[in-house]
Amino acid sequence: MKAEKNIVITGFMGSGKTTVGEALSRKLKREFVDMDAEIERRAGMSIPEIFRRQGEAAFRDKERKLAYELALRHGLVIATGGGALVDGELRDMMAQHGALICLQASPADIRARLEESDGRPLAANWERLYHARQTAYAQIPRQVITTGKTPQVIAAEIAALCADALFVKAPDGGGYPIHIKRGILAGLGLDAQAYGLQGPVVLVTNETIAPLYGESLARALPQASLIRVPDGEAHKNLDTVRQVYDDLLSLGADRGTTLIALGGGVIGDMAGFVAASYMRGIPLAQIPTTLLSMVDSSVGGKTGVDLPQGKNLIGAFKQPRRVIIDPDVLNSLPQSEWRCGMAEVIKHGLIGRPSLLDETLWKLERAEELIQQAVQVKIDVVEVDPFETGIRAHLNLGHTFGHAIEKVTGYAVPHGEAVAIGIVKAARLSRNLGLIGDALLGEIQTIFWKIGLPTDIAIDAERCYAAMATDKKWKAGLSRLIVLKGVGEAAIVEGVSREEILAVL
Repeated sequence: MKAEKNIVITGFMGSGKTTVGEALSRKLKREFVDMDAEIERRAGMSIPEIFRRQGEAAFRDKERKLAYELALRHGLVIATGGGALVDGELRDMMAQHGALICLQASPADIRARLEESDGRPLAANWERLYHARQTAYAQIPRQVITTGKTPQVIAAEIAALCADALFVKAPDGGGYPIHIKRGILAGLGLDAQAYGLQGPVVLVTNETIAPLYGESLARALPQASLIRVPDGEAHKNLDTVRQVYDDLLSLGADRGTTLIALGGGVIGDMAGFVAASYMRGIPLAQIPTTLLSMVDSSVGGKTGVDLPQGKNLIGAFKQPRRVIIDPDVLNSLPQSEWRCGMAEVIKHGLIGRPSLLDETLWKLERAEELIQQAVQVKIDVVEVDPFETGIRAHLNLGHTFGHAIEKVTGYAVPHGEAVAIGIVKAARLSRNLGLIGDALLGEIQTIFWKIGLPTDIAIDAERCYAAMATDKKWKAGLSRLIVLKGVGEAAIVEGVSREEILAVL
């Protein structure tokens, strides 16, 4: 991350500004300035003494002068006092010269922290002050919730925000950044520490990606080894996983080793499952190399491998430490891979972000923007429902049909094409159930035609239905499918009859 701009941390008293600021300064190796402590040092007295002897107005004057002074410096981590940036003019000035972060803690947390400390002259009426200042704090775009998180996790979240990375809040109260930047992969070796890859790492990739990116990345990272596995969905099974376990043991990998999944969705799912299960769990980083894996499978923590009976029937939830996405790697992919990834992009547009359905965005030169928008849909869903107990299932629009098509054809149909066909079939089912009209069904078909993706397939309906019946999303033998009620509105329907599904097939 560039160090030109200051990082300014503000928020209400007791929100953790000083503690988090110190953790962030250590993480980024920047100088830390606590404005309250600096005012005390210069005044030769504590803040309560300043308030008592000189009054609050004198303190605010000192605070303002210090803020303007610090704004002229660069590369600092600054923790302000709780009331420093309530002043709109001062807030705007600090924002012009640095990245402004507002910490938000729950009233219960603030109460507990204030009871443990003294020396805060305005603490007596903190609840009234808390509500009075919320309007000012709300003007700061970058808001970070501190409740239930360690200072180190909060510091990581701020670092990601200031690096213009996306950030996923994980169910354990932590989270991880998603870095999306052209050329990031080429400089990863030089920037290994910034991405947490300075220690022992093992890259798992396939025989296609290894000569393109795997070998050079393994040489560039300080302590890296490389494991190659066969390419393709047919090898996403427990036999391959067992071989990766053996290779890790041969390399001396332990619980301090980071596993890097370098490849498409197959590698991400399989290497993620290895990271979740090897020695009961080791750190994982995802570096997706296809559009499909960038916008979907690398984010959210779902990992798994296939059984003969169906896809991803063995798996675990394993959150990565970070996701690193370099849109430049898409230049080496055939057009068919771009089209397959677009199936997931369109799915995200249909369930959550209609702007993704704008065909002017479907260009390789706009890949960074496309990926950011599509990934944000995934983030919005998985943060609300990390373990797929509710709306996360919406991300499976078209997938129950698509997985069945893959299985029946022996995976001769690529995943993206199968998903495109599956989405059209889900839309047709939605129309048959009276949830959408012919017009929207026609629009969805047209979108896929424009991209160059298929919308139907000649396949044995009975075999396809039998494959769907083994889908892990079905419950107690009852069908469970994702349908559309409109653009941006998906829903789960259960108990759709065999006849209604066969009519769509």
